[in-house]
Amino acid sequence: MASSRNFFSKFQEKLGIRTSNKALYKEAFTHRSLNLKNVKGEAVNFERLEFLGDALLTSIVAEYLFQYYPLAKEGALTKLRAKIVSRVKLNQIGKEMGLFELAQISNHHKNFGDDIHGNLLESLIGALFIDRGYEKTKNYVIKKIILPNVDMERLESLVLSYKAFLIEWGQKQKKEIQFITEEDAGVNPKISYTAQIFLDREPLAKSKALSKKKAEEKAARVAARILKINPKPLNS
Repeated sequence: MASSRNFFSKFQEKLGIRTSNKALYKEAFTHRSLNLKNVKGEAVNFERLEFLGDALLTSIVAEYLFQYYPLAKEGALTKLRAKIVSRVKLNQIGKEMGLFELAQISNHHKNFGDDIHGNLLESLIGALFIDRGYEKTKNYVIKKIILPNVDMERLESLVLSYKAFLIEWGQKQKKEIQFITEEDAGVNPKISYTAQIFLDREPLAKSKALSKKKAEEKAARVAARILKINPKPLNS
């Protein structure tokens, strides 16, 4: 675990945030694996700030999209927001920002999963709000988080889940889409599941992956490419 001095040197260099409230930002990057407690015996970690940051990020993104797409309807805006605040996207942004390098964790070599990157991003936003207030937090999120990491010009065509997209397409087109996923008994330890997609009971696409979810997503992506289907623009 980095010393307090090294932590804030890295913190300012990476995030461009200067603050006198050092304890707040230290908490925003403290993982519960350290089992830290304050003088009252209460746990000190980023989880409460993560909860706050999650709510703030949803609000900020909603306001930003409302202004960016003045003609978009509620349903379309909801889908666009989901693409930005999805766990996969937040994990990706947190990783790109190098937030894990600032994390105060008992063992950096332990695998905490991808969610740690998104969790740290949300806790940072929560700390910013307490330290700077809503307006300054909103400006930071838009300028330093959304714009550098979200391609707004291509957001409409971004598919969050190819499986959900394919099922929705099938419902609209009155086509029967069926997923059959089974455990793979092959010798490759990196492939545990095989997913096959049927269109009107005819084989359409097939893929393999380590998890059931990944196998189905890969197969659905292949199916969408075969069918040559893409999300429609908001105003179409």
